[in-house]
Amino acid sequence: MTRFSDAPPIRCFLSYARQDDVVMDFVGPFATALRHYAYADRGRSLEIFLDREAIGWGDLVQPTLRSAVRGTTVLIPVLTRRYFDRPYCREELFLFYNQAFVDGVRGLLLPVVLLGADHLTEHNPDLAVQLVVERQHRSVREAWIEGPSSPAWRRTMLALASELVDNVEAAERTLLTAPVPPEVDVPAVLARFSRDVQAVIDSCGSVVADFQALLGVDRAALAPAAVRLRDAGRTFERQAFDADRALRSAGVPSSARFSELDDLVPGVEALLASTHRLEASDVPIRRTMTVFREGLTALRSGLRVVESWAEWPNPGQ
Repeated sequence: MTRFSDAPPIRCFLSYARQDDVVMDFVGPFATALRHYAYADRGRSLEIFLDREAIGWGDLVQPTLRSAVRGTTVLIPVLTRRYFDRPYCREELFLFYNQAFVDGVRGLLLPVVLLGADHLTEHNPDLAVQLVVERQHRSVREAWIEGPSSPAWRRTMLALASELVDNVEAAERTLLTAPVPPEVDVPAVLARFSRDVQAVIDSCGSVVADFQALLGVDRAALAPAAVRLRDAGRTFERQAFDADRALRSAGVPSSARFSELDDLVPGVEALLASTHRLEASDVPIRRTMTVFREGLTALRSGLRVVESWAEWPNPGQ
């Protein structure tokens, strides 16, 4: 009979916006409490990694994310509004979710909300928000406000540690039987995505042309172009996300590269930088550029998903 102390540690990766933790000093006490309560109450030890550079998240994402998920690795996104603005954070969320979805163990994604809960509604069109809402995120706001020595903190951390162990043990049972991968026509997926790539390039080119023509001439007319960029960015992000899931389902991912995307974000970012001075003094242009930035954020995270495919092993090699 296997004793709890013989069970391998549960690997947990905390995904968070580092700038948040500089101010709020949440992640260290959070990790310490989870480790303690998971073992003290449930007899399972946790191996918690806090720094994506130290742990080599990029190495984990490709090509070993599948084996990591099947080894019951848990991803814990620590959420604030800033988290959703960070392309690296969004990439971590998207890729882990897709692999956990393919393996039937979405419970290994355990989002916790530190601040910004009002942003997390089922009507929010942001793809990252939709995934978090679907996963029935847990709030740690009041526990953080009360502090690590408070009863609220202890109750919250104990409940989270127990939920984490429950989800892992459920995943371990699920993963005893390997799922039968669906048939996926990888060339067709990539051909369809090539058309998506061309569509977003055309849309962004049109937006850039409009901005260059109107900036400094008719600022009020910039709003429709900003909305077009936001819609194009969100559509592309969703298309990249869906293509990533299809490739993971196939189990034979391609190291496809879409070099035509290389200049897309730098060009949009250059346009954004050109408006910085105007934003400081013009409220209407500031509102327009907020919409513009939402599109740019989605573009960046969609591109990061696409770039991750180049790190997958080429089945023809």
